[in-house]
Amino acid sequence: RKVPKPLLELFSSISQGSREVTSTIHVKNRVWSVVMAPLYATSDHIRGAVAVLRDTTEEYRLDKLRKDFVANVSHELRTPISMLQGYSEALLDDIAASPEERNELIRVIHDESVRMGRLVKDLLDLSRMETGHLEMNEGRVHIPLLLDRVYRKFNVLCKEQGIILKSFVTEDDLILEKADEDRLEQVLTNLLDNAIRHSPKGSEIVMSARSAKEHGQPGVILEIADQGEGIPEEDLPYIFERFYKADKARKRASAGGTGLGLAIVKNIVQSHGGHVNVSSKPGQGTTFSIFLPKNRNSK
Repeated sequence: RKVPKPLLELFSSISQGSREVTSTIHVKNRVWSVVMAPLYATSDHIRGAVAVLRDTTEEYRLDKLRKDFVANVSHELRTPISMLQGYSEALLDDIAASPEERNELIRVIHDESVRMGRLVKDLLDLSRMETGHLEMNEGRVHIPLLLDRVYRKFNVLCKEQGIILKSFVTEDDLILEKADEDRLEQVLTNLLDNAIRHSPKGSEIVMSARSAKEHGQPGVILEIADQGEGIPEEDLPYIFERFYKADKARKRASAGGTGLGLAIVKNIVQSHGGHVNVSSKPGQGTTFSIFLPKNRNSK
């Protein structure tokens, strides 16, 4: 019988006298740990080999996630730490020539420290969510009031950036019987912050809510639609991963987020028994759709 191609190199090593060979091979999106040892016909004649394969795909994936996480956190912290050090040294050395320059240095130090604090907070929030320790203050949530509050919070910022923000609710009595209003506001805030950051001047962002049913379960669909740069199709499966904004598909703004916003959105929505979908085309904008059950106890 022929030796499978992925094992051929290991078998060649065995044939040339190696006592035992250990390696890792990648086959069809799976990762395998391989231990191969020779089978002897006589003390000096090899008649074949025995190989033990173990599927280590999940271990490999978790190890890669851990390494990527450490690398991304290091990347996110490197810039603000460098700026804090550099600008504070400038103040200590009295480089600022005027009170205005001094205030500008202090402003940069403040902004970067706020960004670092936001990163740590988001990391803690995400950690609690993923381990099931997120505190939920549940009650009845009136969706039109929630959208109105979020609209008023972002409308001034949109006007300053030349973006038109619109809000539509099809029914005045859209209510979730068991939901955390503050967490849902966090979801909408993260999505709107993303939409604004990637929308050009003169474009529109539309926030809407309507009743819907999925698999016979009554619920509410919240949507945030923008006319921004959009997301390439090949990147869509990964946008809810931590630090997605570091990807080539997203440009980093000077006051950009932590890159954890969409991961937090997904976890909050799932903790409400719902799900979030995204549709996007480069140059045509992006739409996030969230389904939330009106009452998670109903089947």
